Amino acid sequence: MHSICSNCDQEIIPGRHFCSNCGQKAHLHRLSWHDVTHDAIHYFTHADKGVFHLLIQLATKTGTVAREFVQGKRKKYFPPFNFFLIVAAIYVFVFTLNTKPFTSKDVLQSHPELNKITDLKKREHMLHIYERSSKAMVFMNKHSNTVAMLALPFIAAIFWLFYRRAGYNYIEHLVANMYMSGFTLLCQVIVFVPLGLLFKSKNSNYLLSAFFIFQLIYFSVFYYFFINNGTKPGRIKAFLVSVFVIVIWVILTATLIRLYISNGFWGLMQ
Repeated sequence: MHSICSNCDQEIIPGRHFCSNCGQKAHLHRLSWHDVTHDAIHYFTHADKGVFHLLIQLATKTGTVAREFVQGKRKKYFPPFNFFLIVAAIYVFVFTLNTKPFTSKDVLQSHPELNKITDLKKREHMLHIYERSSKAMVFMNKHSNTVAMLALPFIAAIFWLFYRRAGYNYIEHLVANMYMSGFTLLCQVIVFVPLGLLFKSKNSNYLLSAFFIFQLIYFSVFYYFFINNGTKPGRIKAFLVSVFVIVIWVILTATLIRLYISNGFWGLMQ
């Protein structure tokens, strides 16, 4: 008796355990908790292409992971877009926990010097500045995944422009940056954020500097191995391009935040 695939309705070849058209199992049973937990564990720990395997490879083989994936080893590694989305979700969750809602009263309590300003218009102006500053912080924390998504194509475009002769197109650079940026963001969440909570705000500038140094080093090493240029000029170029990318993105985001805080984009946003 011939059986039909429950997924694609194709006839399954007798004696086969999987559908030759879509690859689904020929014989299925009703779903149970075992199936759900097994799939979840398998999703993260699969020896060949699980998330944990990918993290080890990104820590030890850096850009080689992206190079092999782009060159065709698609089954060997966890998909880059899935990986980036998981990291972005974790990033938002962690930073949202540290974000508290605020009111104008909170601003006045945090900045009692505002009450000493006798000029009502000037006091209101300064109050709006502090309010927008708090809103900007809340936005960057709650919507950090959106910011990361916006940064991804921008950073990939810069690397692509500097490495146009390397043989990779823009989409392949975008894939590489999903792995590279995803790994650095995850390191920020699991290493630098806990350190910030441990040492409080007194060392926040040092930790921020340490993260940027780590990001610069990782970007440089990653792209050196991704391009696979085993020369000293190749190392120098990867470092200089990484410096340029990070500096340009920091300047761009800092400028936009400053414009919003200072004048609400010329009164368009309050």
